[in-house]
This record gives sequence, structure tokens and C-alpha cells, in this order.
Amino acid sequence: MKLPFDLDASEEVTALRAAGIPVDAQGNAERGFLFVRFGEGRGKQINIFRWFAGGVGQDHRDYGAASRSREHSAALSGGMLNGWMPN
Repeated sequence: MKLPFDLDASEEVTALRAAGIPVDAQGNAERGFLFVRFGEGRGKQINIFRWFAGGVGQDHRDYGAASRSREHSAALSGGMLNGWMPN
């Protein structure tokens, strides 16, 4: 989702919620992951939002299985998985 850079916080929260992204009053995702990056569109500065309902890199339909698989892989590699510690 692309939004103008100069939106005030309440307008941004309203737009994110209208798009179905669950955010709190400060614009933080209540679940999943919300990534924001700066960009330009037609000469205007914009914020580009990407929301992932589940964890990044996992199938949100079977979170438990993905989590167990990640923990198992991390245990086999000495507690590290692709440079990241399991949570």
C-alpha cells in the first residue's frame, strides 16, 4: 500500500485500517509484521507499507508446524538458523 509521506498519524492509521491491516492507535501492527519504506511516486514522496499476517517466511495457515520445524532446524545447527537465533 502506498500513502503520501505527509499524512498525519491519524489519517495514516485510518487508511491502514481501511485496507484491513490491524494497527493500534500509533500505527503499529497488532499482529503479523508491518514493514514501511520510503519511496517516490510521480515526483511525490510516499511511504510504502507491506503487511504480512504471519511470520515472515512461514505459512500462516500452519504456524505451529512452521515454528516446530524452525526450532528443530535451529537445534541441529547449534541454535542458529541462517544467522538468526530462534525465538
